[in-house]
Amino acid sequence: MKWTKKDIDNQGVREMSRKTGLDLLEASILLRRGFSLSESRFFAEDDLRYLHNPFLFRHMADVVDRIHTAAEEEEHVLICGDRDVDGITSTVLLYEALKESGIEAQWKVPTGDDPYGLSPEVIRDFAGKDGSLIFCVDCGISDFDEIRLAGELGMDVIVLDHHNPRGEELPEALSIINPKVAEDAYPFEGLAGCAVVSKLIWALCFSRTELYNQGYCFFYIDSDQNRLELYQYINLVETDRRFYSLEEQLPIEELSEYLRGWPLFSYDLPGQKRAMDRLFGRAAELHITDIAVQICEDFPSLRGRNFRELRDKSRLARYSEETPDNGEAFLHLFSGLMVKRYEKAFAPYNNCLDLVALGTLADLMPLVDENRIVVKRGLPLLSQALRPGLRELFIRQRLLGKKLETSDVSWSVSPWINSSGRMGQADKAVELLITTDDTRRSELADELHDLNQERKKLGDSLWESAVEESRSSLEEMKGKLTLVRSDEIPRGITGILAARMVNTFSVPSLILSRQGDGTLSGSIRSPRGCPIQSLLKHHSSLFTDYGGHDCAGGFSMEGNKEEEFLKTLKAFCRDWTPELGEDIPEVDAEIPGDYLKPELWDLVSRMGPYGEGFSPLTFYSRDILIEKSELIGKEPQNHLKFLLSSESSKFPALYWNAAEKFTDFMKPDNRINLLYHVNRNVYMNRETLQITVIDMEPAN
Repeated sequence: MKWTKKDIDNQGVREMSRKTGLDLLEASILLRRGFSLSESRFFAEDDLRYLHNPFLFRHMADVVDRIHTAAEEEEHVLICGDRDVDGITSTVLLYEALKESGIEAQWKVPTGDDPYGLSPEVIRDFAGKDGSLIFCVDCGISDFDEIRLAGELGMDVIVLDHHNPRGEELPEALSIINPKVAEDAYPFEGLAGCAVVSKLIWALCFSRTELYNQGYCFFYIDSDQNRLELYQYINLVETDRRFYSLEEQLPIEELSEYLRGWPLFSYDLPGQKRAMDRLFGRAAELHITDIAVQICEDFPSLRGRNFRELRDKSRLARYSEETPDNGEAFLHLFSGLMVKRYEKAFAPYNNCLDLVALGTLADLMPLVDENRIVVKRGLPLLSQALRPGLRELFIRQRLLGKKLETSDVSWSVSPWINSSGRMGQADKAVELLITTDDTRRSELADELHDLNQERKKLGDSLWESAVEESRSSLEEMKGKLTLVRSDEIPRGITGILAARMVNTFSVPSLILSRQGDGTLSGSIRSPRGCPIQSLLKHHSSLFTDYGGHDCAGGFSMEGNKEEEFLKTLKAFCRDWTPELGEDIPEVDAEIPGDYLKPELWDLVSRMGPYGEGFSPLTFYSRDILIEKSELIGKEPQNHLKFLLSSESSKFPALYWNAAEKFTDFMKPDNRINLLYHVNRNVYMNRETLQITVIDMEPAN
């Protein structure tokens, strides 16, 4: 049984635990997985103040202003989305946000054999309807020609995307919001398309407050540093800071010019009055708002504390290696005050997080950084099924009233919505989520159920021939890639089959589908940690369009380029060295048998959510007693169910596809060493601990 467990610094564990309030085991798991003290806030918090400011996107304010102009001028607006869950949720969220802003937008997602992204036909058709503004959501970053055409026809295009740009070149859109664009200062690249849209929704909510585009300045005399500190902000983004030593004469004229027109804020003005009188004179008229008054009204527990105490004991300071500076501390306080004062204004953002969580999980975005907070906030909303369209789906899947985990979303919710796009009818999923017609909504939910069943049957019917072709292609591609070329595989399920091939062969897999119009559509997937962008870029001269993520991509190509592509691909594979390694489980913690009890689920629950980028916790325990075991599943019974026992409790365990191990050592009264995940099992409203075995061996 192979596994590894990283060594960590015990002092670092104690320090993280002391500062953050995480217990020692939680801190050790985070450090073992490589997360820093600063990153631990995304595990310990679900406060929206820990999300990154949308105005760190350099074009965000421009997009907000363009939407307000479109509403005032009653412009015709079109939303173009993608056919997958991320594209569908992105389309719905922007449609709702524009409607909230007074715009009844049209929307379009690919149906049938429509290509990914914008198309010249859609652009020309919309221009003929006096269209003036197009939004691309979860697409657009590679639509150079189409966006140029829209501009020539007098229409603005705004791109809200998260796919990789083609190097440094960007399309000639009015504005681009994409965390992967190098020119932006946005600190996290891992947003889904729907999360990018949610950033715009937050900015629109903020624009309805009196703080939007209003510059203000934090004015503070730091007696510890013996200096005057000035911090300027616009839209909660720091734009400048200046420090002046109190041991030198202040440049009053320079200060006066610098502060002209900027509302001034400070904290605890009475405590700074003596220093201010000395510096500026008693007659000086500085109109400064003391936010301590407002802070203490809204947060009475902070009454009586000076600014230094609030800074040093703030939750912000918990996750900082060094004490936060005064500017960061003020912004944290001010943001908390703003969120409380304008709570109603941000209701549209809070309410959109169910679909953001759904799209983020479906698109396999990494559950690190702010994605963790978004999913933590969104999962309870999903569980409540507040959207009538989701409620209809949940009723049919018997999910209504269930507390959803990320696995429920991935295995039960996403496939239903995804199936509409896979089967060329993505518009039905969008309509399901936005229609106000109860009868139509019920019809659409039934249709999505049927489409999902049809998608499963189609995938199964094509699998056997596809897997054989993949196996035979391995040698041809030097064992580095599998390739399937087919007239029968629809464009919509090429990605599903490619992902399934990756799980089967553990190498990148490419499915090439020949379309009825003579073109080719390709999908490529690769194992985690094995980027395939270099492969796509190498062949880009043959593509009419291409794009994607590090481990998932797609492209289109003229049919007459197929043989040239095949020849070039073979040559590429000769020299290509994909980063493929043995997948050896990494243990998060070794759990003594005495601690194997239901309370272990509390730890697992606190550390969630789990998914891409943050896999379920892996534990190791020694010398565990088997009380009984049995084979389960349809014939041939290939799965193992058994009851394990420790000194403190008994608990069920499942080991999938482990029948061959039953006769070796899975007998009552045997003792084993276990590598496992911990799950929650709910039956008859009773919650119990359940173990899913990864591997095991006889105890010595």
